[in-house]
Amino acid sequence: MNDWSLDPRVRAVLKHIPLPIQLPTPLKRLQGATGTSELEGRRAVVTRLRDALDLALCQGLALAGAAVVIADAEPNADYVATAVAAGMRHVPSSVDAATGVLAVVQSSGATGDRRPVVIVHRVVAPTDADPAVNDATDRLFGVGHAAAQMGASGRLLLVLGQDLETTAAGALTAAAAAGFARSAFKEFGPKGTTVHVLRQAEAAPTTVASVAVFLAGPRSAFLSGLDLQIGKARGNDVGGLPRLGAKVALVTGAARGIGAAIAERLAKDGAHVWVNDVESAKEAGAETVARIRAAGGKADFVAADVSSAAGAQAIKAAIGPAVDVVIHNAGITRDRTLRKMTLENWRLVLRVNFGAMANVQAALLPVLREGGSLVLMSSVMGIAGNFGQANYSASKAGVIALSKQWSAQLAARGVRSNVIAPGFILTEMTAHLPLMNREMAKQLTALLQPGLPEDVAELACFLAGPDAAGLSGQVLRCDGGMAFGA
Repeated sequence: MNDWSLDPRVRAVLKHIPLPIQLPTPLKRLQGATGTSELEGRRAVVTRLRDALDLALCQGLALAGAAVVIADAEPNADYVATAVAAGMRHVPSSVDAATGVLAVVQSSGATGDRRPVVIVHRVVAPTDADPAVNDATDRLFGVGHAAAQMGASGRLLLVLGQDLETTAAGALTAAAAAGFARSAFKEFGPKGTTVHVLRQAEAAPTTVASVAVFLAGPRSAFLSGLDLQIGKARGNDVGGLPRLGAKVALVTGAARGIGAAIAERLAKDGAHVWVNDVESAKEAGAETVARIRAAGGKADFVAADVSSAAGAQAIKAAIGPAVDVVIHNAGITRDRTLRKMTLENWRLVLRVNFGAMANVQAALLPVLREGGSLVLMSSVMGIAGNFGQANYSASKAGVIALSKQWSAQLAARGVRSNVIAPGFILTEMTAHLPLMNREMAKQLTALLQPGLPEDVAELACFLAGPDAAGLSGQVLRCDGGMAFGA
């Protein structure tokens, strides 16, 4: 399934109307199961190799299959020797000049063979006295100049070390880098290229590297414009693959759509998945379970209404003594303007979208294993709001606050809690929107196309697993870089 293109009828119209509408680049999504070589076929240019974080980034990318080229004119000699011995290349280059990184990208052969390029740039404090124009901001321009000339499906990752914002000059540079990224991901999006900011906040170098590898690869194709704080690792690592082997996971509202895609993806990575939905969706839930089992996974269906405390307790009784991953996905819409909305529909949306999560959490807390992971489904409407969706936006904003509370409350148990905020995702519900509404929604994204349920599922599976051990209390927008609410 890959409906990235415009409807044929719309294409026919656009050929004859001079509208400023761009056509999208097909996204390179993950094909097959997650593996240790998911970056195979990608070339990575790392602009700095001077400390342990730089080395961890290089090693993480290389271990995931990328061909790593180090573009640093004055690197740490010991680290370079380690990198070269591991098969990486060192091409001394100054990234202060606009052509520096571009020359390295071109010398790597990436522009000739059209392989996706990943540029990983460490943002460091300036050494020049001028706080506005200095070597650090010049390096940002050099990296941006190179990224702008990459081929399709590239990645630009700006990595901020934990010491950057301890000085006034460093804090200004960090702010400038974040502003640069907010413009760059919108500029590069039509080519399928994405941009992210990673901030090391007491995280070990390898913890930062595991997030960088995910964002550098095909699993993150529909993500752009993320600004993430990466803290100390929480949770229990799983040696080798599958990443979620021996884990028990619950996905609420998972009979069909995004929830079903998440359940199938978790099972593919080794989890025993409990698929939950209401009794009326039992048949669809059984079909989801059947697909998982046919693919060799483990799954069971539990019918329960999570908007009630009794339903949450029924889920606990079905699952048994322990659960490791809870994906709070159940949700509904009852869209009306406030003038026409009834109190009943206001309460219903908040009870299902927000209150149900609290019900399930209260029921499962005694059996939630230490080192577990919670993923709460919000929406970009919970960030930006939307006309005629006051109840939905209120509920989804509450979800974000709830996740941050749980992240703090459960930190001592090593439990992580994060939010996914989907944007325009191609589902049965959005497929029934008026044609022009769908096409205009695509144009609001930097990538000029809708996401697929599989995009949300990839992100949920990442957050559930050990690779996201440094992320908690974060909001990750799965929206293709929407222009509003950024």
